[in-house]
Amino acid sequence: MSLPLQTWTGVLERRLLAAGSKSERQGLVLRLDGGQVLPVRRLGGNDYRDEALQALLGQRLQVQARQLQSGVLQIESWTMA
Repeated sequence: MSLPLQTWTGVLERRLLAAGSKSERQGLVLRLDGGQVLPVRRLGGNDYRDEALQALLGQRLQVQARQLQSGVLQIESWTMA
């Protein structure tokens, strides 16, 4: 079953992910307007260092994404919001 493509709006930030685990790292998140913070990755992009998304740090974006079971937003496209 395919996950629905949804629209999400927020500011792209870098935060500590998986704190205290072997997978602890700095990663990209979308801080939604309501304050919720969701990790993001670009469909087809590198999970650990995605230059296309890195260039958008601090920008307010509207993204088209699927929320995976893990909570990660898998971004398919975006525009400046």
